Amino acid sequence: MEINWSFLKQEAEVRHFAKGDFLFRQGDEAPDLFFLHNGLARYVSVSDEGKEFTQSFAMGPRLAGSTRAMAGRCPVLFGIEIMEDALVLSWPWQVFFQQMSACPVFLRAYIQMLEALFIGKEERENALAKHTAEQRYLDFVTGQPELAERIPLQFIASYIGVTPVALSRIRHRLKAG
Repeated sequence: MEINWSFLKQEAEVRHFAKGDFLFRQGDEAPDLFFLHNGLARYVSVSDEGKEFTQSFAMGPRLAGSTRAMAGRCPVLFGIEIMEDALVLSWPWQVFFQQMSACPVFLRAYIQMLEALFIGKEERENALAKHTAEQRYLDFVTGQPELAERIPLQFIASYIGVTPVALSRIRHRLKAG
């Protein structure tokens, strides 16, 4: 059995997002599933004090969204900011889910994607709890070299849980050897 992709074309809303735009902001309702065709985005949370924390990055092609907001119909806990101009497709989650549920091959592919995301999330949480900032930086630049080249240092610092000044010190120390 093959995946019937035709419904995706029929139901999709296609939009262009510029650098600095948001797919949605923290606190918004976000009932849609997004497909980042190209470009780069970051998942960002803002504390009550206004401090930003980068949760993850998404590089197209990739699905994006808030499972909590789509399935639970509640406000999102983070925003998704476009870091490079992007072509994005979106579908109402319920439409996407109904179509996916009707196709076992499609459902299995979606489950495999979720498994990969959950594994990555577990590994990231483990690194935040157990690794030094220097090790988290090294893991990022060696594990995701293309992202490391494209992402501004301030967002890498936020992602590994340090200030930009602390990241500068880490980079200087690593260069000094």
